Amino acid sequence: MDNEFPNFAALKAAKTENIDYRIVVRLGARTGSAIVMAPHGGKIEPRTSLITETIAGRDLDMYCFEGLMPESNRELHITSRNFDEATALELLRTKSTVVAIHGRQDRDDPSTVYLGGKDAALVSEIAWRLQEADFQTQKDNHPFPGIQDLNIVNRGLTGKGAQLEVPLSLRRRLGSELELLERFCGAVRKAMETFDAQNGAQASIVF
Repeated sequence: MDNEFPNFAALKAAKTENIDYRIVVRLGARTGSAIVMAPHGGKIEPRTSLITETIAGRDLDMYCFEGLMPESNRELHITSRNFDEATALELLRTKSTVVAIHGRQDRDDPSTVYLGGKDAALVSEIAWRLQEADFQTQKDNHPFPGIQDLNIVNRGLTGKGAQLEVPLSLRRRLGSELELLERFCGAVRKAMETFDAQNGAQASIVF
């Protein structure tokens, strides 16, 4: 996809914060090294903010960049490898467990969550937890590997993270079926909890 803006500075020069877009940051009650993000939230990739907020709950740090325009919000889509908004980068500086939520078009697969990012262990943990909760996942042979060093999900403390590309049909269901949303987000939270604990986190996450 051609993107109008090559970086955040270009977007900021052309658009107005809190009218065309907004940045939502919520710091969790827990002091830990995990964060969940939606760099294309709001109306850019609909319901990715909802998924991110539900995963974060009251405990995890959360960041969303959200499109607010009445239409054509896709023009606010800065590719993940070019996403360099300063608040996001500052938050990531101390985070070793980083998960980014994205939305993809169904194409011919309306159910499978494509997993990417450089943190293979975290990706595998999320895949297992989602499969355990009866969601379909795919880690390889899809268009969204997310392995570029500059991808926002790989710009945390360890230089690696995990991204989820959630198909539109599944996002619509998650937006209308509360039980499904809680099951999906609970699985991702459990993966983050397990992974963060293995990496020395002192507090637990309660969903």
